[in-house]
Formats: sequence, structure tokens, C-alpha cells
Amino acid sequence: MQVDTDMEQGFDRTAAETAGSRIAGVSVAGALYLIVVATAAVVRFSQLGSIPLSTAEAKEALAAWQVLQPGSPLLEIGGPAYFTLTSLLMPLLGVSDTTARLVPAIFGLGLVCLPWLLHRQIGAYGALVAAAFLAVSPLNSAISRSAGGDAIALFAVLLVAIATMRLADENGSKWFIVWGAAVGLGLASSPLFYGGLVTLAAALLVVKITGTQSPTFTLPDRKTLINGAIAGLVVLVGLSTRILTYPAGLGDSAQIAGNWLGQFGYSGSIESVLAPLFVLARYEIALIVLGFAAIIWALWRDKAPAIQQAMWLVMALTLVVLQSGTLSNVLLATLPGYLLVGLVSASLFKRPISQWTWLFTGGLLLIGAVLLVNTTRYLRVSVFEQDLSNVWMGLLAVAGSVLLVYYFWALTEASIPQGLWLAAVIFLLAYEWGTAWHLTHRSANDPRESWVTEGTDDDLPLMLKNLRDISRQATNSDSDLRVLSAVDTPVLRWYLRDFWQGIIGESVPPDAQEQVIITRVEDGEPAFGSDYVGSDFGLQRMGTEPAPESSTPWTDLLRWWLFHETAVQPIEQRVILWVRSDLVMP
Repeated sequence: MQVDTDMEQGFDRTAAETAGSRIAGVSVAGALYLIVVATAAVVRFSQLGSIPLSTAEAKEALAAWQVLQPGSPLLEIGGPAYFTLTSLLMPLLGVSDTTARLVPAIFGLGLVCLPWLLHRQIGAYGALVAAAFLAVSPLNSAISRSAGGDAIALFAVLLVAIATMRLADENGSKWFIVWGAAVGLGLASSPLFYGGLVTLAAALLVVKITGTQSPTFTLPDRKTLINGAIAGLVVLVGLSTRILTYPAGLGDSAQIAGNWLGQFGYSGSIESVLAPLFVLARYEIALIVLGFAAIIWALWRDKAPAIQQAMWLVMALTLVVLQSGTLSNVLLATLPGYLLVGLVSASLFKRPISQWTWLFTGGLLLIGAVLLVNTTRYLRVSVFEQDLSNVWMGLLAVAGSVLLVYYFWALTEASIPQGLWLAAVIFLLAYEWGTAWHLTHRSANDPRESWVTEGTDDDLPLMLKNLRDISRQATNSDSDLRVLSAVDTPVLRWYLRDFWQGIIGESVPPDAQEQVIITRVEDGEPAFGSDYVGSDFGLQRMGTEPAPESSTPWTDLLRWWLFHETAVQPIEQRVILWVRSDLVMP
């Protein structure tokens, strides 16, 4: 009896130690998760209004602003959810570029928080790694700082996926209500939600047909079904109609499905098919490297959650090809891709990380730094001279990495997979952070970036400042200036919105005598009814000039990626700001 008692006490101690270790692991992961969320907040909220709104952003922001104006006509709304939430924030926070981008930034931060809801399914450290990559993902960061409904759609897609996984595990009524609310939110967001919903459903269907263990659901009772449907309907109607104050928004929500179907088609150009894949390679290199390895791991281990995420990733990439003209679809691949990376991380880190693993990881990171420094140095000097010393140093670094792997394989084989994966995760997180910061804070309006199709020139805020200065001088007010613009674009309508006496059209009357007139540079100097003094400003950046021929195209490409130096120049659309001479002459 004494022996049995001792054995029972031993088992109790072992169970308690295991539970304590698990709780400690979750606590550490939770603390690190807070750091990840704070990092995501810095990327998404800092200098939110520093870069002018693009044409697409200005259209969305204009609709949210115009509904607040007396006698507002029916508006052209891209995303009803964005329209409703932004128009409700503007009276509270003021009308500005920052306010126009605030709702996407909030949902972008929420996207980073969502993986923690799966910490029981994919492990605390798996959720941490997935959230870390979503936090520093250049494309997710960029879309979170862009006025429109795509950031809301991504949040809704991931919430639907999480609710689906939690329903399979718990069959709780609360998760069906969450599922319904997420669908209602997504249906009012943007066409991107339909892509996410269809690819997720297709992935689950393929997994079930192929015989892989798939989620099993128990049909909720009637009350739960009704509650879920009501939750979805309330969210959809409330966001579509601006809480019942703009009923026409329901039609805009219905139009989203048609817009998504209209994105299918083949342009006949292989470049258009490869462009989205090139965007992935340019900005989400972590997804390419770790995602490919994770798919192989999922097929090898044959675990149901991993297979489901791998199949969702494949379906998302298939949609990218089928709707090749829609770059935003590449964002869908980041959701299952980084969840899958998190699953691999959780599996590898179930066993505690030993000191040998940390030493191996540190050695790999040191060698990686040497390789990166010598590669960048070679790209710097290769333009002026063919010095191959950095190439040889890079080759020595590669040889050193092989020897390091061999040494630790002989010393402790268990540290190899952990160290390789951990080093890759740390290195790629650092690289993605730098790429995300540059894309979002420096070049979000630079069409030389593969993600950017067009942008508003940095001159426009300067032109707006000049207009306000002139208005104060002429009218003793920031907004009483009479402005006539012969350039009608959503961007100008947005930035000239405060000049209530402004007139926007397509031409200038011959006898025009407005205080300020705006014309295109290519229109030359029109005949005015008074004397004017003109200054030209950049308005928009529309594409790029044809790239000059180069004998080293790949080197030029890497120089752009690493140093943001290129001979390619953006095409600018410029305007002339004509100020009546009596306002500038002493």
C-alpha cells in the first residue's frame, strides 16, 4: 500500500509539474504576444496620415465625408462597412487623412490579435509566431494603412476561419454567433471577403473528399441557428445602412458579390498572371520560404489542422492566378500561410529549447549576417568596379554554415531542426519588419513598388498649404478662398473639400477671374480674364517609365529591394496653381 501511495504521489507531482510548465509556457507566450501586438500597433498607427490618399482611398473617404453634408446625393460606396464606421468617426475625431485610415488600422491590429483565439488548437507559441508574421507582414501592414474595406475583409475571413475551427472542437453556441457576425461583417466589407470565404470552403471540401481527417460539426439546435442568423443579419444591415440612416447601402453590399465575380478572367498576358506571384516574392519572402517548407511538413506529418491550412493556402494561390488582375488576393495567402508556419513552430518547440539549440541558432544568425553584409556590399560596389572579394566572403559564409550544421548534427541531432527553423524565423521577421516599414512609411505612393499601382504626389499637401496661406491673406479664413479647378479627380475633390466656394469642372471659362485656378500642365497657359501667376505641383504618380536596358537586371532588382535605388522613374501628372496677381503682388 505504501508503494502504491508513493507511486500515486509521484504521478501527481509529475502531472502538476507538467501542468505548471504548460501554464508557464502560455504566460511567457502571452507576454511576448503583447509585444507583438504593440509592434503591430506602431507599424499601423504611426504617421498614419503622412502620405496623401491615393485615388481609390480618396473615393472611399469622400463618400464617408459627403454623407455628413446637408443635401448629400446618393453616393458611390465601395465598402459599406468602411463607409459606416468612418462616417461615424469623422464627427468625433475630425475629417483628415488619419481619420480616413483609422478604421482599417484598427481592424489590421485586430487581425494580429485573432490567432491567440487558437492558442489551444495550434499552441501558444504557434499562435505567437503566426501573429508575429502577420504583425510585420508588409502587405498586411500596407492594407491596414489604406482607406477602404480590404482590411475589414481580411479580419472577417480570419474570424470566420477561427470560428469554424472552434466550432469543430467545442460546438458551442457562442462560436456560431461569432461565425454569423463575422460573415455579416465580411459581406459588407469588400470583394476580398468572398475570395477568402470561397477558398476556405473549397479547402475544407477538398480535405473531406480526399479522406483526410476534417472538422466534424454537430448541427446546432434551432435556437442557436436563429441567434447566429440574427447576429449576421444585424451586423450586415447595421453596417450597410449606416445604422438605418442610409438604406441605399444595402444595394452597395449586394453589389460586392457581383464585383467579385467580375474579377475572374484572363487578360491574355502571362505578365499579368505572374505579377501577383512576383508581389508575394517581393514582400512576403517569409511566406515563400517558410510556407513551402510548412506545406511539405504538413503532407509528411498528415495532421488534420496542418493539411487544412496547407490546402487553404493552395486554394488561395489558385484564386490569385484565376483573378490575376486583382493584386489584393495575395493577402488571402498570408492567412493560412502564417497559421501553417505557426503550426510547424508549435510542433518543433514542444520540446524545450536547449542551450545547444540557442548556440546553433546564434551561429546561423551570425553567418547569415555575414552573408547579407557581403552580398549588399557587392551590390554597392559592383556598379563602379568588379571586386569579387565580397563574393568569396559570402561563399565562405555558406561553407561555414554547412560545417556548423555538420558539427551540431554530430553533437546533438535534436538541435538541428529547431535551430534551423528558429534562425529562419528570427532572420525573416527582421527582414519583413524593415520591408513593411519602408513600404508603409516611405513608398506607399511610389509606383516603382510592385504593390503600388498609382499614388498621390507628395507635392499635393504643399499645394494645399499654399492655398490655405493665400486664403488667410485674401479672406482672413482658411476656407473662404474661391477656387476653380479644371482638373476633376477624387484626390482633388478630397483635398479641396473645405473650400466651400470651390468649383470643380473640366474646363476654364475664357473670362475666369477666380482667386485661384488649377489646370493641367499639358493644357499650357489658358486665356484668363485677369493676370495670374502660376506654380506647378505634382498631383499623381501613374505607373513608371519603361525600364532602361541593363546587362545586369537581377543585380538592379536586388539593388532596388535592398537600397531602393533604381534608374526607373515614375510618371507624374502635374498641375499648375494659378493665383490672381493682385493676391501675390504687394
